[in-house]
Amino acid sequence: MNRYLIPLSAFVLLGVSARAPAQTYYEQTFAPEQPVHWHLQIGYSPTVGSTSEYFDGGFTLGGGLTWRPRPGGPFGLRADLEYSRFDATRNLIAINEQVNQIEIDNGYGEVVGANLDGEYKVHFTPTVSGFGVAGIGVDHLYVALTQTVAFGSYFCDPWFGYCSYGLVPGDVVVASGSTTRFSWNAGVGLDFLLRNGQTFFVEARYQRIETTQPTVFVPLTVGLRF
Repeated sequence: MNRYLIPLSAFVLLGVSARAPAQTYYEQTFAPEQPVHWHLQIGYSPTVGSTSEYFDGGFTLGGGLTWRPRPGGPFGLRADLEYSRFDATRNLIAINEQVNQIEIDNGYGEVVGANLDGEYKVHFTPTVSGFGVAGIGVDHLYVALTQTVAFGSYFCDPWFGYCSYGLVPGDVVVASGSTTRFSWNAGVGLDFLLRNGQTFFVEARYQRIETTQPTVFVPLTVGLRF
């Protein structure tokens, strides 16, 4: 009987030791001890619908944090602070030239927003997980239209080591406006495990600001959670 118990015991111990690293890896991957993870992200934001008639796609950047009541659980609460900038289209410039009876050369729109979202995460593999987010926020939209003019200024040539006075081009804001409105957003993304609980992620989000004519854009971003 003993000759069977000894190999059987060795087999059980071997199975336990083989499972231990996998279990530890799983816990490190899916159940980090930290309930809070910070993140930074950057990307491109195409404008959508009627918004694209007035603004071209632009860049976006931001950061925030995600808090999970149960570390490693699927549910989280996410807060973001984001900045986006878009160039004005020729259509918007032409409309304002006609309305204001002034020459306009360029323009831009800026959005600074704060969002509070719910997040739900699903694990696909030990190193890849997907997530969905949705929530509300407050966004401040600022629009400025500019005219290029010549300014008198001193400028220096670093190669020849001299300075002189002359005319240089610059932009002057000739029309502007701003508003602060509620917004809502929804999106999906993928998380890729790096190390020590850090992840690289990609995300696509639909963002809608409830201006008189809704301002809509779709941030496509990459980022790092840590």
